[in-house]
Parts: sequence; structure tokens; C-alpha cells
Amino acid sequence: MSNKKIRCAIVGYGPTFNWGWMHGQWIKAVDDLELVAICDRDSDCLQKAKQDYPEIDHYSDMGEMLARDDIDMVSVVTHHNTHAKIVVECLNAGKHTVVEKPMCISIEEADDMISASKKANKMLSVFHNRRHDGNVRAIKEVIDQGLIGDVFHIELSACGYGHAPAIWRSKKDVSGGALYDWGAHGIDWIFHLLSGKKMAQVTGFFHKRVWLDVSNEDQTRAIILFGDGVTAEIMQSSIAYIGKPLWYILGTKGAILDSGRDAIKGYTKELVGPPGGSFRLVNSDGEKEVSYKESDWVSQYVDIANHLLKEKPNPETGEDGRRVITVLETAEKSAKSGHSEAVPYQ
Repeated sequence: MSNKKIRCAIVGYGPTFNWGWMHGQWIKAVDDLELVAICDRDSDCLQKAKQDYPEIDHYSDMGEMLARDDIDMVSVVTHHNTHAKIVVECLNAGKHTVVEKPMCISIEEADDMISASKKANKMLSVFHNRRHDGNVRAIKEVIDQGLIGDVFHIELSACGYGHAPAIWRSKKDVSGGALYDWGAHGIDWIFHLLSGKKMAQVTGFFHKRVWLDVSNEDQTRAIILFGDGVTAEIMQSSIAYIGKPLWYILGTKGAILDSGRDAIKGYTKELVGPPGGSFRLVNSDGEKEVSYKESDWVSQYVDIANHLLKEKPNPETGEDGRRVITVLETAEKSAKSGHSEAVPYQ
């Protein structure tokens, strides 16, 4: 693209956690981006978008919006099960496309999206901005500095007790399953921390024991074995009366323990969140608390703009997003087969 502002549109302005509004705020905060349109077929959601962003254009028909030649990029902020169809349509219309995590709910859908991106010669980027959470940024810095040596084991847990509140957290045909929610963040975090490592196999354990009125699982657990023997475990539970630390990381020279408390102060409200806490670092030098960094969520869109305008790397390619989907789908396959499963994409 020439050195100009990238004209952006958003598809999806639903009320859940203000995602549509927040994407608008993130886009408007980046000098190289310009928000010009929002589309939602729900009249109430579209009316809310008009109130929040009266200075731009609004559409109830995505095809009508995509027909505009002056829209360069579309951000898809809809339910998980709609991502693939909408993204392919945007790419086929010649638009660079950003899609909220998880990028879709099956490996087959991910393949279709990547294929459409290549055919159209347009960017596909998966919006995993939570890798910029303050605690994740601080943990990565400690690992990259070698303060705990070579990481060989990671446990990542989101455990509590309570009924799934929202449609996309309760209906499996909409969400993809319980692990597709927070677990998609967790898997991306692990890939981010263990950059360059290739997977060998995934093992999954899925429970359905308490919340029988919804179709999402009550508890899910995925264990990733990497080719060099490093292991990573992601657990998400809505039936755990006692929780676990968010992060438990072992290295050859030290360890990290992090509760994750107050790690994302201001999320869905602020562009940048203040440092909210600290984690415990233990190594040969002793034990200390390491403060979280700021949460810089808007930087994901900065990186996307730099990719399109300045030939910088795409911060999260379709292939990167497909690795996350590979873990999610293979974990369920393993849970059904009763044994570990090889992964089609490493």
C-alpha cells in the first residue's frame, strides 16, 4: 500500500464486553488508521454504533459496505462460528482483514481463510492483542533475558465455579467449545513465550458434569508436547471450587508463579492499562516480586498498520492463528479417542 491512512471498517457491534466500540477506539488511536464505517445487521446494535460514532457511515448490509472501493481493511468482531464466512467474503472483496480471536472453530475453516487471503493477495491478521497484557509482557521479558534458563514446563489455568453467562460462552455450536474462549488466549500466550518451538502432539481432557442446560463443556484441559520435550498445559474450568495460579512456569535456572490478579486493569475501557500487580520470580539469586508492565493493547493495530504501510511483519498471521485452532480441535479429538493425537500443523 502507498503511504496513506488505511481506511477501516468494523463488522459486528454487539453489546458483549463492548468489543465493537473498543475496536473503534483502538483504530482511532493509531495515526495511520482511519475508521470510516461500521456494519451490524441488528438494528439495536447499529443504533448504538451510530450514537457512539456519529461521524462515520453505518450499514446493515455487509455486501453494500464491501462494495466501497475506498475501504482498505475490515475488522471482524462477531461470534466465533461466523468468522470464517465473513472473513472469506471480506477477502474476496479485496479487503485486508483482521479477525477477532479465535479466528474460527475448525482447522478446515482456517485453511479456507488462509487460502482466500493468498488468492486475493490481501492480509489476514488474527487479533490476539492479549499477548500485550502487562503480566504477559513482563513474563516474556524475564524469559527472554534468561533469568529462569530454558523453559521446559508451563501450566496456565483459568478456574472458577459458575454458570456460563453469555451465548458465545455457553453454546458449543456458536463458540466452538469452552476452550475456545479464554483458552484461545492461553494457547497464543504459550506460542508467544515459546517462540519458534514446533508441536509434536496434543492431549485433551473434557468434562461435562454440572451445567447440563448448556452445550459448552464444564471443564477442558489441553496438554501440548513440543518436539524438544517441552510441555505446556492449558486448563479452563467453570466447576472448580478452588482455583490455581494463572501462570506456573519452570525453567532450568528458575521459576515463575503469577496469580494474574489485576493484570488487565482497564481492558475494554482504556487504550493502555496501568501496571496492576506483580509475579513471583525464584532463581539462584533468590526470590523477588517482578512488577507487571503496562498493558499496551492498541499496539496490535499499530503493528498491523506498520505491516501494511512499512513492510513490517504481520503480528499474527493466518498460519499463526491456525496453530491455535489446531490445538483446540486436536484436544477435543484426543478427548474422544482417549489418547494423544499428532497435530496436522506444528
